[in-house]
Amino acid sequence: MTLTIPRALALAALLVSSALAQSVPDGGYRDFKGGNGVVIQAVLLDKTPTEAVLLLRTGKRSTIPLNRLSAEDQAYVTGWSKDKAVFVQKCRGLAIRQLLELRGYESFEFRLVNNSIFIDGKLNGKPARFLVDTGAGTSLLHAPFATSVGLEVGPLTEKIFGVSGEAPAGWTAVPSMQLGEAVFKDRRILATDLLKDKPEGAKTREDVILGADFMSKLDAVISYQDRRIFLRPDRSDQSDIKPAEGEESLAFRLFKTKEGKTLRGKVISKTPTSVAIQLVDGKTTTTFINNLVPQDEEYVKAWSEAGAFFLQHCQSLTINELLTLRKYQSFNFERRGNHIFVAGSLNDNKVTYMIDTGADSSLLHINAAKKYGCQVGLMDQEVWGIGGKAPAGVTNIAKVTMGEAVLTNRKVLATDMNRGDDDDNMDYVGLFGADFMRELDAVITYTENRIFLIQR
Repeated sequence: MTLTIPRALALAALLVSSALAQSVPDGGYRDFKGGNGVVIQAVLLDKTPTEAVLLLRTGKRSTIPLNRLSAEDQAYVTGWSKDKAVFVQKCRGLAIRQLLELRGYESFEFRLVNNSIFIDGKLNGKPARFLVDTGAGTSLLHAPFATSVGLEVGPLTEKIFGVSGEAPAGWTAVPSMQLGEAVFKDRRILATDLLKDKPEGAKTREDVILGADFMSKLDAVISYQDRRIFLRPDRSDQSDIKPAEGEESLAFRLFKTKEGKTLRGKVISKTPTSVAIQLVDGKTTTTFINNLVPQDEEYVKAWSEAGAFFLQHCQSLTINELLTLRKYQSFNFERRGNHIFVAGSLNDNKVTYMIDTGADSSLLHINAAKKYGCQVGLMDQEVWGIGGKAPAGVTNIAKVTMGEAVLTNRKVLATDMNRGDDDDNMDYVGLFGADFMRELDAVITYTENRIFLIQR
């Protein structure tokens, strides 16, 4: 993102840069290596196409031609962003929520039922409970609920598969599905009985399983620490947000009034009682602060021109950059269809896991559990999912790792996830479920194709 900084603000930025540089923690220095092999510990303050301006540990500045640095350091200087370096200290405390809401995302506080994520939405104009499930390649409707809101479930000629078996399903025409400002029109979604084989009188927790198909479409971000899911409404079928090319078009926030009206723009000024918001079309509107919903009222009351200036520059940070500053580790995940997979280990054996927020607890394929040294108990337990139930055994795991995160002495269930098929066709060992994700404060970003973990 190209940023234009007025002269006065540029001077202020330089002063901030100098002040920050003078109090650099030890971990903030970088080892720069000259062509002669001499190492210089310094902080990069500025650059030109041919030179680097370094702050040495002595407090002195030194301007060094790029061609006198190692190839690795030259690449570092070339890719370095002054805006990011100047404001990184200010932006370090920026919440994921602030970062994304300033870029046009709409956020939803989710409910955790056991370890599963639930948000509220609408199906065919009627309130519905959505289970957020990265392990579901496609979204699904609970057939009885679909019928109750006026939808017609087609012939049950399709089959869907889960860890516990299979179930018949039928295509269902859905006139509308809504999550906040994101609206999908005229979609065909499979419907099945999510209570298959459960005892009479059992009730389902979810009306709709929101699968990876829609989450990928909406560039979803899931943050367990914030207990929020973030979606881009402009990615849906119906939205009056029509961004131009480039991320600059997303430099706005969604404000909601108590009457249910949505304003898309950014705060440009305020008084003790009112706020002026510049809308995405360039027009300006003014509204009373106490007319906004509580979270937006709180945001406006805390807003200041100085804060807005810093946030403007922090806005260019990616989630990866923001969380790396907070010592999260991250991994690119692999997309297979709509499923996501991450490399890890099981009892010090390199393996692959499917990331599944819809699984309250992690689950191993029984043959993989035995192969990699887990202690599998009697098959006297049950796992439930699409397709009903399946026998499972309590399994002791000595060690699970993903990157630098290490979980030891854990108990999970193991079952035949391959449903009797040849294991050669299954190249992952099980589900990295919501229990582990929640424990490690996971963040999943479909827009960056990354998963972030931190061990407190």
